[in-house]
Amino acid sequence: MVWRPALLLMKRRPLLSQMVTAGTLGALGDGICQTVVEKRGLEDYDYPRTGRFFMLASCYIAPILYRWFHVLERVKGSAKILPLKRVFIDQLTFAPIFSASIIFNLRVLEGYSAADSLEKLQADFWGIYKRSLQYWPLVQIANFYLIPLHFRVTVVQVAALLWNCFLSYKTQTVAHEIVHADI
Repeated sequence: MVWRPALLLMKRRPLLSQMVTAGTLGALGDGICQTVVEKRGLEDYDYPRTGRFFMLASCYIAPILYRWFHVLERVKGSAKILPLKRVFIDQLTFAPIFSASIIFNLRVLEGYSAADSLEKLQADFWGIYKRSLQYWPLVQIANFYLIPLHFRVTVVQVAALLWNCFLSYKTQTVAHEIVHADI
């Protein structure tokens, strides 16, 4: 019964529902990283960090992905090849720029200057992007073959739950914490 109103909202207000879903899953991914990977308790949990992930996912990532999937929908081709064509375009043109912008914006939201954010982006980007190429193309192939347009951002955000844990770990964990984390 709970799914019917959610599905109706996704069809009637797709951007709003995707923004709420993205923010919630972004915050959840950071929360999992902090509690499971970093083993933080409530006393040393970084609530502003979780808020930053919520804000970035809901106000930046979801609206851009919403528009991007509509752009990709304009790509034409045979039904068998079209999803692969979209994944190719997505991963080689959009993904590197979008990934870089997310990493940069996370740093800015932390209070780093633009110059420091750029420096951190240069240090973190290739490792994160290489990992993204091992994960996202498979997600996107399934997404483009199986999922209707109005659900694609939501599917990406569900898949991003795991990715957000990784991204939180790679961008937010201090070097000495990484050495001592039991993964």
